[in-house]
Amino acid sequence: MTKNCWICGGIADSAEHRLKKSDLVRAHGRGPYVGSSELLHFRAGKQTQIQGPGSKTVKYAPNLCQYCNSTYTQPFDRAYDQFIDWAMSNEELVLRRRFIDFEEVFGDGWETLQRNLYKYFAKSFGCRLVDAGVSVPEDMVELLGKERFRTGLRLSFAVNEDILLIPHKYRHGFIGKADLFSWGPRESTVPPESFTWNEHVSWLTACYWYNRAVDGVYGSEWVADAKVVYFGSFAPLDENSRAEFIEKTKSLDESKGQE
Repeated sequence: MTKNCWICGGIADSAEHRLKKSDLVRAHGRGPYVGSSELLHFRAGKQTQIQGPGSKTVKYAPNLCQYCNSTYTQPFDRAYDQFIDWAMSNEELVLRRRFIDFEEVFGDGWETLQRNLYKYFAKSFGCRLVDAGVSVPEDMVELLGKERFRTGLRLSFAVNEDILLIPHKYRHGFIGKADLFSWGPRESTVPPESFTWNEHVSWLTACYWYNRAVDGVYGSEWVADAKVVYFGSFAPLDENSRAEFIEKTKSLDESKGQE
C-alpha cells in the first residue's frame, strides 16, 4: 500500500474513487443499491455488489492525502463534473457534431476551466499509475500547480459506438476503466516510460497517451490548449459479438419495458 501522497509527499490517508462518486450518483442515485437498484462491479473477472457510491470496492487504496484529494484538487473535480454533466445533457448535439466547444461547456471562464478539467484527468491517471505500482512522472505532478506547463501526457476523446447500442436509459450507467498498457524495450530492466489507458462514462471515452503519439482514430490531441476538441470513434466488438449484444439489449427492453 502506498504510504505517501503522490502529489505532495505527505501521508496518504485518502482514497480516490476508481469510479467517480458523482458519475455513480448521476447514473444510479445516492443508494443504497439494493433490490431492483442492485449495482454490480466487475474487475479482473470478479463480480462484486456495490451497496452505494462510497463503497470501498470502487476506491483505490489510499494514495493521496486529505488536503490534496479535497481542497487542492477540488476545482479539478468540479470542472470534470461540469464537463460530463454538459456532455450527457447534450448527448444528441455532441454525437451529431462529434466535437465539444469548451466555451459552450464552461462559459467565459473556459480557458481556466478546461485547464482544470485537464488537471482532473492528470489526477485520475496518476492514481491509476500508482495503483499499478508505477511512480507518477514528475511533469504530471508539477503541472497540477501551474498555468503553463510541458508534459508527456496527451488526451483525446472518442465515442464508443458499441455502447450506443445500449438503450438510452441504461447506457449512462455503464461506467468503467480499461487496462493500463505500458510500452518499453523487450527484456529491458528499465521501468517503462510510455503508457496508454482509457476510461469512460457511457459512450464518452477519455483516452490517455503518456510519451505515446495520439492515434487520431481516437480523436484530436488535447493538452488543455484548444477551444474545440474533436472526437474520434471506435467499435471494439466484432460482428458476431455485436449481433449477440444487440439481441441482449432487445431482451433488456422487453423485460423492463420500453422508454
